[in-house]
Order: sequence, then C-alpha cells, then structure tokens
Amino acid sequence: MIFGLDDNAFGFYEGECQGCDIYTRVNDVGLCEECAAKLDRDLVRQRDWDYSTMAYGVPPEKREELCRKVIQQYGADLELIAWDEVEESKPTPRRRGKRKQP
Repeated sequence: MIFGLDDNAFGFYEGECQGCDIYTRVNDVGLCEECAAKLDRDLVRQRDWDYSTMAYGVPPEKREELCRKVIQQYGADLELIAWDEVEESKPTPRRRGKRKQP
C-alpha cells in the first residue's frame, strides 16, 4: 500500500464523478469506474480510436470488429456522451460595405 491506498482500487482521487454525481474514487478525468467504461464504449461506438483505451493496441483492421462487439453486447445508443445536434448552417453571405464618397 502506498499512502494508505489499496493497490487494486480504481482511480487516484476521491471525489464526485462527473458522469453520475456519486462521491467515490475517480480517475484523472473525474469519472468513476462505471462511467469510465461507458465513456470508453461510447468512444468505440463513435469510432474515436485515438481516445479509447479499449481500442489501444488493437490493429486497425480489427477495430470495426471491436465496434461490432460493443454494439452487440451493449447496444448502439450512446451511454454517457450526448449527441451533438449541430445543424448544418449555411455560410452567411459577406456584406460589402459601401465606400464613403469624399
């Protein structure tokens, strides 16, 4: 044991989870063990391979198989990340200013 912490305990800090608002051990991102797993599955569903710890070390040709397994086991809906409902906005036309006549 180092500094009174259990070596097998999740996380480094005690605090409020940013995902479920429960006071428990949290990781460096501020998520409890359950919410960290949800976030990782969401990242795999969104194919955000660079940020997923589950996809780390998985060869690129096997990543889609990992995604299919996560969807098969946990469903296709996101668990922690909210969908970003961004409307595609049309570019606003630039207004041309009139030059002042001297």
